Amino acid sequence: MNHDLKSLAVATCLEKKASLTPQRLLILETMERQKRPVSAYEVRDILVEAGNSFNIATIYRVLGFWCSHMLVHRLAALNKYVCCAAPEEKHTHIINCCQKCQSTYESCNKQMGIDLDRGPESLGLIYAANTHLEIPVICISCR
Repeated sequence: MNHDLKSLAVATCLEKKASLTPQRLLILETMERQKRPVSAYEVRDILVEAGNSFNIATIYRVLGFWCSHMLVHRLAALNKYVCCAAPEEKHTHIINCCQKCQSTYESCNKQMGIDLDRGPESLGLIYAANTHLEIPVICISCR
């Protein structure tokens, strides 16, 4: 596991007074090794191949835990999960997901030129902080 991600996971759990269980760490390590978004069932299959047995409810709970702490993103459009590319950054993460190959490219609203304050504000809304926004794209390789 990337030392920075593990340190951030430990720090996050300490700050939030949450337990860093072996299952949580193993699932986070498994997510970090994936090159594309994966479903909870794919995570389970990867763990089983490595000799670990988890029921699917546990995997969903652990993925939900890491999503709540912004170390993993749930991609609603795909019903899959991906590790956050920059979990130490506290802003709205933009997940650009290729609709053909499912490659993900993470950026932030400022890099994308999206004003997430002014747009919703004109409708009397406030965009939820420390979350992510999904934008379906077609990557250069798939064009």
